[in-house]
Amino acid sequence: MLETGKIAIEKREITNSNANKKLRRLGYLPGVVYSRGKESVAVSVKSEDLRKGISSYGRNALFDLSLNDKKLCTAMIKEIQNNPVKAEMTHVDFQEVFLNEEIKAELGIRLKGAELLELKRMLAIRQMDFIPVKGLPQLIPDDIEIDVSKLEAGQSVNVGDLKFPEGIVPEIEPEQVVVSVTV
Repeated sequence: MLETGKIAIEKREITNSNANKKLRRLGYLPGVVYSRGKESVAVSVKSEDLRKGISSYGRNALFDLSLNDKKLCTAMIKEIQNNPVKAEMTHVDFQEVFLNEEIKAELGIRLKGAELLELKRMLAIRQMDFIPVKGLPQLIPDDIEIDVSKLEAGQSVNVGDLKFPEGIVPEIEPEQVVVSVTV
């Protein structure tokens, strides 16, 4: 089971764009916590705390969200909105999860051995950025590693060729090409 991070959040009463801009200037990030069957909660989180949490635990990590030093829920990051010009986070959405219910997530793709292909004047081309999967939240890794070092020109790796962790099932056709190799 993956380690669970902890993030302190604060409830937001005023949710207009001026209030959000002020939060960002103060080093906070506006966000929302979504829960099935409950009303969503507008929150704010320290930008630095969220950045540290993602770098320590990963993008698909579980986080215990605490409000006033009391655990509110266990959640995953559903979406992060970024400012494309400043390359800064502008908003975060959390989704409450239950450890006994499967969820859908996206696994990043990490290529291993691409530099060996380049020495042979070949290139690994990603056909996908993420692989949609489903499984229990505590079993979902951040990414899946694909070793491309032994591939030759014209070969490819399909979703069906990948070995996913136990309990994780791809939500895409097994014939879908993930990475191809070209000269």
